[in-house]
Amino acid sequence: MAGDLVLLTGSTGMIGFRTLVEALQTGYKVRVAVRNQAGFDRITSLKPLAPYVSNLESIIVPDITVPGAYDEAVKGVKYVVHIASPLVMPVDTEELFQSEVIQPAIRGTVGVLEAANKVTGIERIVITGSILSVASFETMASGTAIDEKTRAVNTTGPYGSAINAYQVSKALAYEATTKFVAEKRPAFSVVNIMPVFVIGRDDTVTDASNIAKGTNGFLMGPILGHAQEQPLVGAVVHVDDVAKMHIQSLDSSIVKSNEDFIAYAPPTIDWADSFEIVKRRFPEAYADGVFKFESVPRPITAPVNIDSSKAQKTFGSFKSFEEQTVSVVEHYLELIGRK
Repeated sequence: MAGDLVLLTGSTGMIGFRTLVEALQTGYKVRVAVRNQAGFDRITSLKPLAPYVSNLESIIVPDITVPGAYDEAVKGVKYVVHIASPLVMPVDTEELFQSEVIQPAIRGTVGVLEAANKVTGIERIVITGSILSVASFETMASGTAIDEKTRAVNTTGPYGSAINAYQVSKALAYEATTKFVAEKRPAFSVVNIMPVFVIGRDDTVTDASNIAKGTNGFLMGPILGHAQEQPLVGAVVHVDDVAKMHIQSLDSSIVKSNEDFIAYAPPTIDWADSFEIVKRRFPEAYADGVFKFESVPRPITAPVNIDSSKAQKTFGSFKSFEEQTVSVVEHYLELIGRK
């Protein structure tokens, strides 16, 4: 309920920051776990948090993978929203795939669950997974029907690439969560949110040169003239919807117990449609040559067959690809002084 204390990890990233704002706007008090004070200072300097700083506190957790990392952080909280997880790392050996990507994802997630299980009073933990928790890129691109019950990620090594190690890390962290709940039967319930490509305004970006950070790069890269050479699956969701799913999942009247939800805004999009959206919605900036997509090939989209009806029934409809595109492009225009 509003006014209760939530522990939030990953607040310095795109999804984490938007979820932090959503939690505070809903009326929760939030304790953010950050790796260092500089991270906390940076997010509290961002405009969306200005009205809510009195309901915000921090705790330093320098290494989420060490045993007991979250033992102090969970004391006194009613809910935990665990978003922190390793990103795709520029590593290229099987040893580094394990040490830098896979094991940190598993240990970070299990560490939160273990810490919560040592105290009383925690009612629910919401964990950010990924569509890759249940289906590989190859499975999605094949057109196979996918929902929350799908289990289609090959987690056996060797992994061969950083992106494969990343998708394996998501699947194994999810497996570890499922195993923990089944074996430990904790007093709290666990909800897993599994987004596809997350697109939308990222308020942690304050410089136009970083507008293509993270998954927004799949959208903004081609718009700004950087070719997307590899096909991408046409599965997206607005960051606002992902944040709302996390916070609404804390409410037991909306989500009653242990549940998994895919965060996806159907239907399959065509990434190249973003060019037409930009021309139609921002004609002056387009005419002035702000956007460079005419100089690159149209990105290639692989259709998907993902069923997010469970999430839509629980949380309502999701924002469209046009709304996602407009939110990022508007932000870019603000940053370059065009809006």
